[in-house]
Amino acid sequence: MDIKEEIKKDEELLLHVFKLEKFFKKYKKPIIAVLIVIFSFLIGYQLLSMYKDYKLTKANNALEEVINGKKDSLEILKEDKKLYDLYLLKEGKFDKITTKALEEIKAYKLAMEKGDIKSLEAYLNNPNYHVLKDSVRVALIRLYLQKGNRKKAKVLAEEISSDSKYREIATYLLHYGIVK
Repeated sequence: MDIKEEIKKDEELLLHVFKLEKFFKKYKKPIIAVLIVIFSFLIGYQLLSMYKDYKLTKANNALEEVINGKKDSLEILKEDKKLYDLYLLKEGKFDKITTKALEEIKAYKLAMEKGDIKSLEAYLNNPNYHVLKDSVRVALIRLYLQKGNRKKAKVLAEEISSDSKYREIATYLLHYGIVK
């Protein structure tokens, strides 16, 4: 009985192999075409990835050279807008920055350079800025303490999150009334 079952399984296997062969012969060209398309896509994707890496490496090297004083690499750096804007930020040329990610840092630096209540509050009240608000609050606390407005300084200190390191600075400013 066992031999008959094995022969039956072998027959079924051969039947499936023949069906597979018949299927492959019938759809040989479409299968090969699909495989070629998939293979071409994978090669194209890999080439594009390599090209992007090359351009990024080239721009990073150009940024390093420009920072080290080689101004002839500036044209290469201009090809990568984000790194060029980072260079402009470093150089203090804020008016030429166009990258959205650096806009907040640009606005922060300008507000801190002005150092007046109006510009700092404008930065603080802008809903597009999120990252550097606690340091602006500390600067405002200092300014309000100089003006004698302890109440407003205390409100700003309470807005600083409890896990922020700026909270401790704000507490010291309020506690000791340090004003210079």
